[in-house]
Amino acid sequence: MKTLRIPAFWRAVLVVLAAWFLFDNAFPPVLPRSLMIQFMTITVVGVLLYFSFEEKRWTEFKAPILAVLRDRGKWPLRWSLLVAIPALAGYVTYGIVKPSFDAPVELRQVHPAPPSTLRVFDKSHDLGTLENPVRERILARLESDKPESEKTGAAMAAYGQAVEDGRNVYFENCFYCHGDLLDGTGPFAQAFNPLPANFQDVGTIAQLQEAFLFWRITTGGPGLPKEGTPWNSAMPVWHEMLNEKDVWNVITFLYDYVGQVPRMWNPDTSKAVTGMKEQVQAARKAMDPAARYRFRCAACHGETGAGDGPAADFLYPRPRDFTLGLFKYKTSPGMLPPRDEDLFDTIEHGLEGTGMPEWATLLSDEQIQGLIPIVKGFDTVATWAPEDADDDAFDDEGRYLEGDFTVVTETEPLNGQIPYSEESIARGRTVFRKACKECHGDLGRGNITSGKRLADDWDTRIWPRDLTKPWTWRITNVPGEDEAARIDTIARIYQRLSIGIPGTPMPAHRAVEAGNKDPVSLADRWHIANYVYARRQGAAPMPGEDTLISALKIEGELPLEVDDPAWSRARAVTLRLAPNIIEEERLFTSLSDALTVRALYNDADIAFLLEAGDRTDSRPGEPVSEQIQDENLEMHSDAFAIQFPKNDAYVAAPVVEKPLFRHGDARHLTTIWYWNAGSVSPTTPPQAVLLDASGSDRKLTARKTNDDPTANGKWEHGRWRVVMKRPRNLASPSGVQNEHGDISFDEGRFMPVSFASWDGSNDEIGSRHTLTTWYWLLLPPKTDPVKVFGIPLGVGLLVFIAGIVLVRGQRHAKS
Repeated sequence: MKTLRIPAFWRAVLVVLAAWFLFDNAFPPVLPRSLMIQFMTITVVGVLLYFSFEEKRWTEFKAPILAVLRDRGKWPLRWSLLVAIPALAGYVTYGIVKPSFDAPVELRQVHPAPPSTLRVFDKSHDLGTLENPVRERILARLESDKPESEKTGAAMAAYGQAVEDGRNVYFENCFYCHGDLLDGTGPFAQAFNPLPANFQDVGTIAQLQEAFLFWRITTGGPGLPKEGTPWNSAMPVWHEMLNEKDVWNVITFLYDYVGQVPRMWNPDTSKAVTGMKEQVQAARKAMDPAARYRFRCAACHGETGAGDGPAADFLYPRPRDFTLGLFKYKTSPGMLPPRDEDLFDTIEHGLEGTGMPEWATLLSDEQIQGLIPIVKGFDTVATWAPEDADDDAFDDEGRYLEGDFTVVTETEPLNGQIPYSEESIARGRTVFRKACKECHGDLGRGNITSGKRLADDWDTRIWPRDLTKPWTWRITNVPGEDEAARIDTIARIYQRLSIGIPGTPMPAHRAVEAGNKDPVSLADRWHIANYVYARRQGAAPMPGEDTLISALKIEGELPLEVDDPAWSRARAVTLRLAPNIIEEERLFTSLSDALTVRALYNDADIAFLLEAGDRTDSRPGEPVSEQIQDENLEMHSDAFAIQFPKNDAYVAAPVVEKPLFRHGDARHLTTIWYWNAGSVSPTTPPQAVLLDASGSDRKLTARKTNDDPTANGKWEHGRWRVVMKRPRNLASPSGVQNEHGDISFDEGRFMPVSFASWDGSNDEIGSRHTLTTWYWLLLPPKTDPVKVFGIPLGVGLLVFIAGIVLVRGQRHAKS
């Protein structure tokens, strides 16, 4: 059999292409262009060296090239290359010389070297010899003189208690970022860059000693050395909020939950810890569904399924209370309980925008299926009990004990779907205003117009969905913008309209009782579904789609009115907000999840338009907001802020260095533009002021000058829009240029920027607020046409001339 042999030249081409594909795809999220050019140059040089090392191989490599240059019969290919190669050279040159709007690459060490010693909890720790004292006490029990079974039992009991204590601390403090699954996907995780650490990754804590974790946890983001920059880490300084025992218990819990053993110097200790881990993991694999629920689910849903786990009070929405048999998301009709498939899907895929994770990453289908009877068993109102069940089949609290739970099979019909069209959307808007406006507002942003305070069946304050934010639609939103995703999403909206959301004020718009008239007809429910889907069109971009705020230069005065058409020309960027959980007084249950930013500038000034969904016009004394205000929360004024580093407080290249997360530090000072909405009673006008910051642990200082930002704000239909404007380069009243060191907004300069929001109806004031991490602002540089277009044309022409000379020379050499 004849073996296929690839000629030398084409082998070289394949190697170069394979290298390009590898470099382009194997280094997430993206390899910087300068490094790509460097790596590809090394690859090409290496390939040429390899083929030129032997005369025979070099001759074979050159043969097709010389044939194209010399042979008369190959003139079509020759002239094609003479045109294509100069064009390619010009195109590559254009890509190099054109202005780059790519944000600076933020490289950092994932595991920077720790210091040799650490002083926390009023004592010094030698990190080279430090061991986990909780683990040492547990292992000491194994070395006692007691019988083997007794000392093993004592050690495992002590270990179990330490893990349980650590779990409680973790879920009360850490899981909001690192998640239920310890994979860095907690409810607030997407607001941070870099993302919180994924402890399930074997490249994280499995490679580290416990002393390293002790250092990182106790000192947080501010404790990172310079090689850990750009200091975007939102990790709190936990030694200020936890005691030493709590920290070690959390570390013990982390390793236990992910099934890993820390690196240890002592091989005997490592062997003992590994043995305990194997024993624990074997017991975990043999867990029955009830034990698996306690291990995986009780931290949020509680030991008895009442939604009262250690993390519950800090979550919005709260974890589901299973005792009433009410579930928000189901496909069964009317008042029927959910189908088993509904429960399975919720556990498997989780609920985006809540604390409910995607358990499919850790649990098998069989294990998920096993949890369904456990969930049903928490019910205290006979939701799933057979109709003929005897009274003695229930315990004193009403839980059915026999286990032969009812299985619902009926599904809400989806017949009669009306095609998505302008006519249907218009009809849907009309019906929406009649049936849905009182709760969802005129434009669907969830601003209650009825003046009613909404609560669920557990008397927990809840808010209507903001229909302009599809990323908050939970299971109703099908990802994608194609027609199939649209049809499926609209069908799910229709289903939600027909069924309602049990346990909430959201009613079923199809008659629950047979023979009754539908509150909203079948056709109108489809029209509403089409209209609701259309609310996402033209709304703010999805968070995370773009994180570079590129300002637009315009001629004339910058607009101060939020409705000015000039703002529609500026590119909108939506950024995720996260509650401040790193400094006391902390906030956990925030209602604001995103902020949309636009920027305009001219030769003199720069202005920003901030847009944020806010269901209430939170100004003390505002009638509707006061009427629906939660009696357990104090109302304050809504507010927004923009933060910049001082001119000398950051570096954009070659190695990025930003201020610390939130308010920088003593070496990385910041300036804050702060706007407050004022109040209706007593009458206080909106106010914009400048604040100087020097660290999260220090008080903000109000600027006592006349250079405050000019600002204007407007709340309308469940949305705040605020404009703040200030000179790009400011001279003080005394004539001293920029005496406070404020940043100069120069064209072509990447500048860090962050944002903050205060929802007054949520008792947000001072450090209780939401905020973003640091992002980049760019005023695009001026484009020099001669440089941008002339240089590529010149390079292309030179390459063309060189090609002509080369062809002539080779043909002359042949003759």
